[in-house]
Amino acid sequence: MSDNEAALNGQVTAIRPTVNKRELANRLRISLPTLTSWLDRWPEFPIVERGRNGVSWTFHLDEVLAFLTARREEEAAKEADRDAELMKLQLTLWPEPVAQPASPRIPVKEQLDLARLQDLQIKQAERAGKLVNAEEVQDLFTSVFGRLGRDINVFIRQLGREQSWPDIMIRQAESKLADMQRTAVQKVLDDMKIGEDDDGLQPDALV
Repeated sequence: MSDNEAALNGQVTAIRPTVNKRELANRLRISLPTLTSWLDRWPEFPIVERGRNGVSWTFHLDEVLAFLTARREEEAAKEADRDAELMKLQLTLWPEPVAQPASPRIPVKEQLDLARLQDLQIKQAERAGKLVNAEEVQDLFTSVFGRLGRDINVFIRQLGREQSWPDIMIRQAESKLADMQRTAVQKVLDDMKIGEDDDGLQPDALV
């Protein structure tokens, strides 16, 4: 048998060339520590002969390339599946809001009537001793909701890091929280306005 051929079942077959560990790392353009970590990571890594005292590691380059290509495709598929699951979770936690119809423009005369009504209500509240300092209430809301929003944002970021959420998902959660906070503040203000309407004059009382 020559150095380049071997007899197998009566037929002559060319011997497949092999590379050692350092040559394989050079061919793959990676460091030896990286190749070692791959060997530890994948027990099924194609090896012709495992290295030991006095014996070098040997590999078939084509088998290694085929193996790494398959692993890369598997990891890409897993990454796509994970992104799909994250998107489902995102849609479950924060569904897209239903678009609200645009508010109609209030005529100038109606705006003036509303301003007159508000002025009359303030005067009536002053006479009845029910008027509160609007600036104090506004400062209280700003302080309470601002502190609450900051605390919840910190919690969302900590939870996102613990659950390995992508940055875009954390930012969307913070945006949803800000929208919910604005809605809550507006609801409180609307309820206060309703209370004022109940105690004050009605629009048809204007002359």
